[in-house]
Amino acid sequence: MSKNLSLEERVAKALFDVKAVKINVNEPFTFASGIKSPIYCDNRFVLGFSNERDVIVDGFVQAIDNDVDVIVGVATAGIPWSSFIADRMKKPLAYVRNKPKDHGAGKQIEGAEVKGKKVVVIEDLITTGKSSLIAVDVLQKEGVADMEVKSIFTYGFDTAKENYDKFNCKFSSLSNFSILINLLKNTDYLTKEEAEIALEWSKSPNTWGVK
Repeated sequence: MSKNLSLEERVAKALFDVKAVKINVNEPFTFASGIKSPIYCDNRFVLGFSNERDVIVDGFVQAIDNDVDVIVGVATAGIPWSSFIADRMKKPLAYVRNKPKDHGAGKQIEGAEVKGKKVVVIEDLITTGKSSLIAVDVLQKEGVADMEVKSIFTYGFDTAKENYDKFNCKFSSLSNFSILINLLKNTDYLTKEEAEIALEWSKSPNTWGVK
């Protein structure tokens, strides 16, 4: 069955198979952006499962141009994935801290040189995009020649596109919310009511659950 699935579906299935997707309608999750959500995708959890981890790493390798110079991870969630990808593709590796070190050389970018290079920035999850755009801003100021952000999963918020447009930065994800919900609707993991609530939330995430 998995052989007949698209890349987006294989990645969504990997997240589902290890139960990285969590549902709680009565006690919604709160994202870093402040958005309340009945569904949360915990991509860090996938790190503990080698087979599903390979599905995601394979997906990234398939999606990344081979002429990329440096694989860059966003601290902290993007660092393990960027490490796996750089190793698989035999590419230099770097990562970006969310703020400069307060000691030593005070660096914010660690690892390979990125100035004048074509880089791919790896993030695990994109909601509004603000976390990864901290890294984008740092890399642009460092003078990268070309850059794109790639993540495992995105909720598909319009806000993310708007935020990335401000930085004139391309971004894409291996899988997304609608693909995941379609898979979950065909299992007993999500009830029909939960699927409907999740879809309703995705249409208006900033106001969902606000009384």
